[in-house]
Amino acid sequence: MKIHLAGILAVGMMTSTALLHAQGYNITDLGAVHGDNMSSAEGLNSAGQAAGTSSNSTTGIATLFSGGTAISLGTLGASDSSFGEAVNASDEVAGYDMVGSSSSAVAHAFLYTNGKMTDIHSASLFPYGTLAVGINLSAEVVGYGWINTVSTHPFLYSGGRMIDLGTLGGTDASALAINDSGTVVGRSLTASGIQHAFLYSNGKMTDLGAPPGANSSGALAINRAGQIAGYIGVNNSSHAALYSQGVWTDLGVVPGTIGNQAAGINNSGQIVGSALFAPVPYKSARHIGFVIQNGALVDLNTLIPTNSGFNILGAVAINDSGDILCNARTSSGLLHGVLLTPK
Repeated sequence: MKIHLAGILAVGMMTSTALLHAQGYNITDLGAVHGDNMSSAEGLNSAGQAAGTSSNSTTGIATLFSGGTAISLGTLGASDSSFGEAVNASDEVAGYDMVGSSSSAVAHAFLYTNGKMTDIHSASLFPYGTLAVGINLSAEVVGYGWINTVSTHPFLYSGGRMIDLGTLGGTDASALAINDSGTVVGRSLTASGIQHAFLYSNGKMTDLGAPPGANSSGALAINRAGQIAGYIGVNNSSHAALYSQGVWTDLGVVPGTIGNQAAGINNSGQIVGSALFAPVPYKSARHIGFVIQNGALVDLNTLIPTNSGFNILGAVAINDSGDILCNARTSSGLLHGVLLTPK
């Protein structure tokens, strides 16, 4: 693992994690809607409310996890499945709904506000479907849609209108997060077919490139200050990375892993993400979640009670209270969303 000193200085806000010992966490099962036995978590707000999906063996329903209760957000159609992806401080949720029969269903982005799910899909821009994955306090929504059967373009939905943000010259791109200032980040293929992170602001898409020694990049989250969490491709691996003030910083890897990405960053610069251990003889590939503490990527499984009954598979978000939203496997093998709160 390598940490650039310049990058540490650029993220001075991360000093809140530079403790003399590793911060431990309590773990709370987010549960599931009545009748379901599984859940997944995708988005977190400042109040500790999470957006995700409650599911069973046949279908899923977009869900707001709030105050110990899993609240179904419903669907656009009676026979649809829906999936929650992001939530803002006003309990507004963005996600997508699979409209139509299972053999010909098309994904429609939705915005859930004031107790109602609204279809925001634009069939004229994206005839093959849209997924909403990010939302800010102004209820601006970002995501991506299929312009044909194989290629996606990023979108911004604002003021009742969806626009195609285009690409960095390549055939495929996705918007993955938006901050409260309306700055959008994501990833796109360039004209030469290389994946680069991008930033979209004031009608312009900017290629964020990749640092020396890396061959690709991607942006997954952005905070109020414009710091971006994501990843860079290094040889045949991916490293967690931070983009701040025009500079990429390689945050390294969890020792022994081949794939790492920083998936969440809060306004204090605390970073969380996920890592992948490659399969080895007699063992399959293994996912874990991490948090950066004392300049290192720390496996969250080492920071929760040993008898918790959960194995954390990935961390997707962190809020300003330091709460971390994760997905985990129960001792019985079921997937559940969980919330870690600092002790």
